[in-house]
Amino acid sequence: MRDALSALGDRLEKPGKERLTLVGTLRRQNYSQPTPFRLFMELPHRMRLEEQGARPRVIGFDGNNGWASDAALSDADRDTIEALVFDSADHFFLGQTQGFATRELGSRFRLDDGATANYTGPSYDIYQVADHVKIGDTDRDQFKLFYFNSDTKLFERVCYQISDESKTTDVEIRLRWLRKGDGQPLPVSIERLENKQSVLTLAIASAIAGPRLADRIFNAP
Repeated sequence: MRDALSALGDRLEKPGKERLTLVGTLRRQNYSQPTPFRLFMELPHRMRLEEQGARPRVIGFDGNNGWASDAALSDADRDTIEALVFDSADHFFLGQTQGFATRELGSRFRLDDGATANYTGPSYDIYQVADHVKIGDTDRDQFKLFYFNSDTKLFERVCYQISDESKTTDVEIRLRWLRKGDGQPLPVSIERLENKQSVLTLAIASAIAGPRLADRIFNAP
């Protein structure tokens, strides 16, 4: 995984780039209009998402507990936290340092069934991870497949299946990256799909990496 870690830049290896500040527009399923947002991500496992539309709302995660500015967390809020925090490249590599069981399934997997002539789509190196997701009282073990582009080595997808007493949901997270001149790739879009339907899309217009700050923005108000 050394090449994949190098492709991510030096955020996980050197101090000074622990916090990402992302600005753009957010679109949810069944809502036609995108909403401006500001997203703060800070190592390890901290998040604050500010939706700035007609009805401003904030959800956050302090590394242990999630919270919302207007009420208790909804299931959709927990899904958003999982997508942004636990389904990230940062979480994958931090999980390796914590001993999460990981198995390499192979390299250069295609997204088709292998029958496409002159296939030009991406190829992926895929790792199965025994992940652990804990957001307050929500606590579960979850097998996930992390997809790294075989050519760029950047993390681009994660897929898993959530089952409960009433239904089974196929979840997929897709990421697109922009590689800056200093070699530090930053995300330009993050999308969560459920049963192949898009339920959350963040289109990122600007992304800045900076040092960790002691401003307590990830704690519940």
